[in-house]
Amino acid sequence: MRANNLKWVRNVAMFFVVAAVWIFYFFPIYWMVTTSFKTRVDTFSIPPKWLFWPTIQYYISSFTDPKFLKVIQNSLIITGTTVLFSLVLGAWAAYAFARFRFKGSLAMSFSLIIARMMPPIVFIVPLYLLFNSLKLRNTHIGLILIFTVFNLPFTVWMLKSFFEEVPIELEEAAWIDGASRLQALGRVILPLIAPGLAATAVFAALLAWNEFLFALLLGGPDTTTLPVFLSGFLGERDVEWGDIMATATVAVLPPTLLVMLVQQNLIKGLTLGAVKG
Repeated sequence: MRANNLKWVRNVAMFFVVAAVWIFYFFPIYWMVTTSFKTRVDTFSIPPKWLFWPTIQYYISSFTDPKFLKVIQNSLIITGTTVLFSLVLGAWAAYAFARFRFKGSLAMSFSLIIARMMPPIVFIVPLYLLFNSLKLRNTHIGLILIFTVFNLPFTVWMLKSFFEEVPIELEEAAWIDGASRLQALGRVILPLIAPGLAATAVFAALLAWNEFLFALLLGGPDTTTLPVFLSGFLGERDVEWGDIMATATVAVLPPTLLVMLVQQNLIKGLTLGAVKG
């Protein structure tokens, strides 16, 4: 009887802990979404209004604004292309680090992640001058290049761990059957690490979608992304909270949908190699 009581208390305590963590993480999202449907009066109401008559005026003003639609297009193009380049280039580099051992390979792989650990602001002045001289400022290709460069260390290290989990014997069997190394990579290895590719793609997309510093300083009117566009609602004397919350709600939808689409592969990718034997 005592054991059952202890188990009941432990379950109740666990429930409240999980509920508290869930509320802590999801309350800001709830507040953002509900504020996007409030009028200006309801937004600044004290005490806050939990029940209110919703309005979609901020969404209407956003989706009827050609500039906002252009910003969404810019973010989708830049993020999608960045993820594609990061996966293609990162897969080649990760495969090389996982399968080949050469002098300086360990130091080279660590130098990638060390460079990524440095704050991006350190690179902004030389990059700004370089982009100016190459006329890459305010261009899609310029932002795609810089986003890809700063995504690659993360992509390489993440994919490297997935490649290392695939036994070399599978490749050797493909070689014996007449496949080249490239064919073995494309037909045997990549299908096996597909969940890892999906997980890496999601994280690379999040990094590119949320990038602010480089998009602000190396972009321009023609390449404005959603994070930069959001900062434009912060005025010197006023903050357009309704517009900010509506735009932010729209901004979180593509990453959320992406995670939902690859959810199964994402979980497999994150747990790939967790259990051996």
